[in-house]
Amino acid sequence: MLLTNGSNLKAALDTIEPDLSPSERKQTTNNAVRIVSAIVNAYEDKIKIGEVGKYGRGPTPNRGRKTKRAFPSGLVYGRIQSGKTRAMITSAALALDNKFSIVVVVTSDNNRLVGQTHSDFQRGLPGSIPVYSKSDFRSEVEPARQILQSDNGGIVIVCSKGKARLTQAIEFLKKIGASNLPSIIFDDEGDQATLDTNNYKRSKKGSLIPSSKIHQLIHDPTIDSLRNLLNRHVFVAVTGTPSGIILQNIDDRSRPSFIELLPPGRNYVGGDTFFNSDDPTRNPYISLIDGAERIELLSGELPDGLKSAIKFFLLAASNAGHSAKWPNDGFKFLCHPSVKNDEQEVVAELVRAFLTHLDGILRAGKKKIDDEFSGAFAELSTQNNRVAPLSNLLNTIRNNLRSRQIVLLNKNTTSDAINYSRYFNFLIGGNTLGRGLAIKNLLVTYYVREARVTQMDTMYQHARMFGYRGHTLRNTKVFLPPQLYGRFRQIHISDQNLRNFIEKHKGDLDTFPVKIAENIRPTRRSVLDAVTVDVLYPGKQIYPNYPFWTAPQAGKIFSKVIKQIGILFPDYDTNGRKGKLISMDAARKLLGMVKTNGTNVWRDKKIRMIISYLAEQFADGVLLKYRTATRSAGDERGLLAQGVLAGKDVQQDSRGRHPVLWLFSTAYHGNNKPAEWNGENFIYPTLVLPDSAELIVFNKS
Repeated sequence: MLLTNGSNLKAALDTIEPDLSPSERKQTTNNAVRIVSAIVNAYEDKIKIGEVGKYGRGPTPNRGRKTKRAFPSGLVYGRIQSGKTRAMITSAALALDNKFSIVVVVTSDNNRLVGQTHSDFQRGLPGSIPVYSKSDFRSEVEPARQILQSDNGGIVIVCSKGKARLTQAIEFLKKIGASNLPSIIFDDEGDQATLDTNNYKRSKKGSLIPSSKIHQLIHDPTIDSLRNLLNRHVFVAVTGTPSGIILQNIDDRSRPSFIELLPPGRNYVGGDTFFNSDDPTRNPYISLIDGAERIELLSGELPDGLKSAIKFFLLAASNAGHSAKWPNDGFKFLCHPSVKNDEQEVVAELVRAFLTHLDGILRAGKKKIDDEFSGAFAELSTQNNRVAPLSNLLNTIRNNLRSRQIVLLNKNTTSDAINYSRYFNFLIGGNTLGRGLAIKNLLVTYYVREARVTQMDTMYQHARMFGYRGHTLRNTKVFLPPQLYGRFRQIHISDQNLRNFIEKHKGDLDTFPVKIAENIRPTRRSVLDAVTVDVLYPGKQIYPNYPFWTAPQAGKIFSKVIKQIGILFPDYDTNGRKGKLISMDAARKLLGMVKTNGTNVWRDKKIRMIISYLAEQFADGVLLKYRTATRSAGDERGLLAQGVLAGKDVQQDSRGRHPVLWLFSTAYHGNNKPAEWNGENFIYPTLVLPDSAELIVFNKS
């Protein structure tokens, strides 16, 4: 797709990062080009050709025919704090260079985050592009209308995902005549708030349950929703945790028809840095604390791990300021103890009291000071070979500790301005410390928040230690208990597997498998359809409830499959139960020859895709097994209500190192009813995942 890299994109690149190196500028440009190219392709495929892109003419008359209302949806899958907002800004600029007229950005319903996003767009876009928000929806109607009617400009709207603000934004778009203009909707943190939180309830209790209100105001085609108003638009969700989006039903308006993976830039640190090993003791940026510290902390006692984290931060911040210079808003310490506001306040008081204690120690005798800080200094020196003398660092702390700031960030303080100290800042809170909030110059994270059942997307959004922190990494550390390190690592692995899968299968995005572990959910249950979302469990046989047995096709398939088994496994007829290791690719191709009528967890195409996904964990292949089996149908359609394998066989297979693919040859027997198998031989597959495999969640719609 040809695009014009015009003045808007150039101005945005000059404004956002004036000091970008040529290679970084090229990557930022390439990211915008890939995103907007995918949007233009979707627009031309689903809406209208010739209106957008390098040779786009802008909106054209319909000549008596309505524009197709296909409402294409896409996904930009970035990483936590990797520059997704920058990608949206440059993509908006490039889109407006290519005949799009309107870019709407809907973002979290949080005053601080909405203000942050609005400010980022205002600073990042050239002055010729107005960026409107809630304060402009009454006063700027006529100026916005004139810009759109002039045919040589565009506008950006930033709106929170709240009922009142979405309603105001929709009315504003009506008044300025936006309905038939080429538009893009960027859904910032698209897996949050926008998804229908009544999905699970509706799938359980009936179709009469309406969608949740925010979902309606954005997606509903029967009301004055945002997407219904904009007749020519492409909807693009942007997030680093897309599980909730990609597990939607195939016909859901949130589910993407295209995905662009957003690579991070230079100096980005993420899961590969902090959660790259099964053994966290080998990672210099991780400090394990006692597994029960959270209980001690929330009961009103300051645990040793938090004391160590605070002392490490004071030394690390002083060292970072000594080796470079202090940033204007100082360095940050992040404490994530609990979701409850009153518990956060308890922790804030404990931290305040401990800092007062340290201030007193710093003015006591040298021995007391050395005893208090020697352990933290040794830990800093272990991971950083550029540490100033301890006496210098202590002097810096002594001179500046009294100006420290303790900042509570929770739902009670979202409207409060954040006043940072020039030196030491301690951020304490819950959910507000997660999704979307950029914490610049964060050095130390103390994380003990622990849910009984972890939601992958929620927990991974708490990884505020991720980001462009390469320049401060030597002075960075995460303090957390072993069980939470394990959960973060499992989520990191799942995230990497999903990215690899999407990269390999971008042309076939019918199925998105999401790997999870015990006591971890991919996302909140309320947004998923209980009927169509299913799980492949290790240690159980996975099989189709209905075989394909229709003559003569079943017989032809049988012959082809048996021939292929003979090529892969020459002695299958004598050693079929023992099995033969074959490659994942060979297993996928073999299953591609098999046909079933499965309507349960087994769907032919999805199982083949999941075989590809398993290759990430089981690179050396699948164990192919074969034998004959005699089964009777449970109804006239050929129902097989239970798998062929006996319990002892499943146990044996699940203890192995590889997934096991069984192919059973089932033939007609005289005691069957004539309507059952029609005397036709057919192949019946079964898959057993080993106990070492993780649970795989997918949508089978």
